[in-house]
Amino acid sequence: MMAKAGEPLTRQKVLEVALQLVDQEGLEGFSMRKLGAMLGVEAMALYHHFENKRALFDGIIEHLIIRAPYQEPSNATPREELWAFAHAFRDSLRAHPRMLPLVATSPLRTPTTLAILDRLLQTMQRAQVTGIQAIYALQCLVGFIIGHTLIEMGPLAVAGLEPGPNGPAVWQQFPAEHYPTLHALLPEIAQWKSDHEFDFGLKALFQSLFEQ
Repeated sequence: MMAKAGEPLTRQKVLEVALQLVDQEGLEGFSMRKLGAMLGVEAMALYHHFENKRALFDGIIEHLIIRAPYQEPSNATPREELWAFAHAFRDSLRAHPRMLPLVATSPLRTPTTLAILDRLLQTMQRAQVTGIQAIYALQCLVGFIIGHTLIEMGPLAVAGLEPGPNGPAVWQQFPAEHYPTLHALLPEIAQWKSDHEFDFGLKALFQSLFEQ
């Protein structure tokens, strides 16, 4: 997407197009030169908005996270708020799977993402999960969201390729006499739904955190 002639180059515009570039080229194919070309400017113009490529990547993560809004129910419990956040964040990651390696390995460090982190820690504290345990709990939650999404989407999606056969289609090829328990479950595994598995994992995690 090229910037329109005469349209001012804003931080928000740079981040929107940068996310599109990652979606198209992946992190390995990303460059400031390509981003500048998509925006119709020289690469050096981008440094008026971002100190370096690392700062730009931090901004893309921020842009991705704030694209996952959720409605906090009236008088929401900590469990309800975190449940809504988990699903909204997962949806945002699923829409941009080629961002997963960057999100998984980058600490939050922009004012906006740190404000979100602070709010989530407050939510943990309202659930009586305090001190270092609040950090542990939030890391476990975010790790589960990112990890489950990565497994669901698969490495091919992260690389921008079409996914291969799913579990049942692969496992059916192996002899039942060697793996009898797995084969006995194949009819049920064929009905597997990612959304159900995600909710199952969240419920198990929340039970440990909030129902002790």
